Amino acid sequence: MQKMIAKFALLFLLMVMAESVYSQHSYEEVEMEEEPDKKLFGKLLKTGSFEFHLRSYMMGTVNQGALTNYSTWGTGAGVGYFSPRWKGLGVGFSGFFVFRHFENHITELDPLTGMPNRYELPLYDVHHPENHKDMDRLEEFYISYESSSISAWFGRHHFESPLLNASDNRMRPNLFSGLSLDWNKSDFTVQGAWFTHVISRGSLEWLPIDESFGFYPTGRNPTGEEESYQHHIHTKGIGVLGLGWDNEQVTAKSWSYLSEGVFATNLSQVEGRKPMVKGPDLVWGVQTMFQAAIGDGGNPDPAKAYILPGEKSSAFGMRAGLSWPHSKWTVNYLGFSDRGRFLFPREWGREQFFASLPRERFEGLGATHAIMTQFEQQLADDRMKVVLGVSHVKTPDIHHVELNKYGIPSYLHFSGLADYRFKGFFHGLDLQLLVVAKKELFEREIPLEYVINRVEMMNFNLILDYRF
Repeated sequence: MQKMIAKFALLFLLMVMAESVYSQHSYEEVEMEEEPDKKLFGKLLKTGSFEFHLRSYMMGTVNQGALTNYSTWGTGAGVGYFSPRWKGLGVGFSGFFVFRHFENHITELDPLTGMPNRYELPLYDVHHPENHKDMDRLEEFYISYESSSISAWFGRHHFESPLLNASDNRMRPNLFSGLSLDWNKSDFTVQGAWFTHVISRGSLEWLPIDESFGFYPTGRNPTGEEESYQHHIHTKGIGVLGLGWDNEQVTAKSWSYLSEGVFATNLSQVEGRKPMVKGPDLVWGVQTMFQAAIGDGGNPDPAKAYILPGEKSSAFGMRAGLSWPHSKWTVNYLGFSDRGRFLFPREWGREQFFASLPRERFEGLGATHAIMTQFEQQLADDRMKVVLGVSHVKTPDIHHVELNKYGIPSYLHFSGLADYRFKGFFHGLDLQLLVVAKKELFEREIPLEYVINRVEMMNFNLILDYRF
């Protein structure tokens, strides 16, 4: 049914486009008795905008020794229609399809460890790994309202926050279905949302929030049971409340997330800039995170709960650095308490801590400390951005399942990104190269199942985006 709706929406878009092209040519027509300047709803819709999006993604992972290496190349295209506003109201919908041109081992288990692919398969359809050709999905489909201080979105749409977000570093992003509201007044902003369904990157299916838990690997159960929480979580949805205050030198934001009957999480941060008379500006920031289980953590059976009843987690982060007109250098710290694991479904977004770097997360960890330094440089009239980062992450022992959900060893993390945005004839074209390397910190003997796709590896990404 989902695929039929997606195909119907894409067909409708093509019909509308064809009508738009047809209307631009003059043909003999029977004159209609109609006032020339009469406002019609159909004419208003014809003044809406179309967005076309082409995306090509090549990714490869090189693991140590005899462990499996992976690579793939996929391309996709999509089109969206967004109406003009009438009395503040507007509608929009979009669809996208993906082709898998080339792959190397991404659907196979590693013969030495029995572990599956981690990075490449989410470019496509993790629910149906062998699917190569029928990868289309209906994405946005909403009605919205905007005024000078209020905006509201109802239906399937994008949403951005530090934890619940698009996580747009694969072929397609996360989107959410429900209601979101924004209110802006002077320096203050308030944002609220309630979502009941989600479509995640690496998926073609819209799922209820409770069914979205666990279609990525669920890690290890801290109770020692073999059972996981996939298909066992009971929740009606997720709510978000964001508060923000912004002036010229200080920005404060607080985001609260409530997964009904499962957990509550708050992430708050304050960032500032101190202009100097001579030399670069000083930049600083403070970040906190608090999380607690609600009720039974999603299921009365602890072996099937997402978070253990009574489990709590907290974290503290800091940032300090220097900022020039076209560059910035920061040193960042993040530390988690040893009271429990930080948990937030990977199907809903990518966490945005000060110390975060691409291709690894802090989700599933407790008693973890990370220090990261990053340098950003704008070049070529700010059309090219180069970002270099390195971090040192100390995690609990890989066998400490109560504080290390996925068995991540302590590691050194290197990341380099080059992003070039074209102008002129190729305006709208964006080319990115991302290279990531992770190395086990203490160089000790650890089981290979905790090495593959975690440490002693490199990941390469070449991404081309074209929007017009």
